Amino acid sequence: MRTREWMRRVLILLSTAFLLATTPQPQAETTLTEVLVKTGATPEKFMLHHGSRMAKPVSRKSLPRRVENLARDFGLGKMHATPVAEGLRWTAEGTWGRNLKVECNVIVDKPEDTYVQPYLSIQIKGSGRPGKGLIVARDHMVQLLRQYHIQPRTHFSIQGIVSKPTDSYGQKDETIQQVLQQLRARKVESMDTYRTISVSAYTPLFSGGLVTKGGKMNVQAAAKVATDERHLVLTLGTPIITIEY
Repeated sequence: MRTREWMRRVLILLSTAFLLATTPQPQAETTLTEVLVKTGATPEKFMLHHGSRMAKPVSRKSLPRRVENLARDFGLGKMHATPVAEGLRWTAEGTWGRNLKVECNVIVDKPEDTYVQPYLSIQIKGSGRPGKGLIVARDHMVQLLRQYHIQPRTHFSIQGIVSKPTDSYGQKDETIQQVLQQLRARKVESMDTYRTISVSAYTPLFSGGLVTKGGKMNVQAAAKVATDERHLVLTLGTPIITIEY
């Protein structure tokens, strides 16, 4: 339930923010990974996410066949339809390479219409530190999307654990500052609670981004005190974080 609510919040942010550019350059994944490690975190999981509307409206009757073709072309399993709060969701899963899990969601928010323009979400997930396989998977996904005349809009997020014998609550602010310094990033917006600090920022190292009320941003960083209060959960994402932290 928490994961569904998290993805719902992400979809709302993506639909209300104006995207200046759609796809971060390939080195963004490598840069964020290196920054996470240099900050003292051990990578635990990462996700590359694409989210956008389908290129053109399609007839409701043809949708089952179209989503099955999509799942087949992406090398995934059979699509399954499920009624959700947003309308109707088609989901298929599969594996790319040795350790990358792929999930495709086609969300129809107006299933009663004769012609619909579904929202397409593709998630490529892995554990540990991402390697060259992620870049290969990214290029493959971009190629497939373009075959469907869909402009790629990718977001990369990585999460790790910072283990240091110091005060975790005091450490979270310092950790975020280290991240911003390494990225040469300027803070745009921030949210700070007792356990969590989250910052939206702009860095010249990455292209594109989106515009929020605070201004143009293309990277997010969040540090959260773990439940054991002895570790920090550090999450980085460009242009936004798309995994739960």
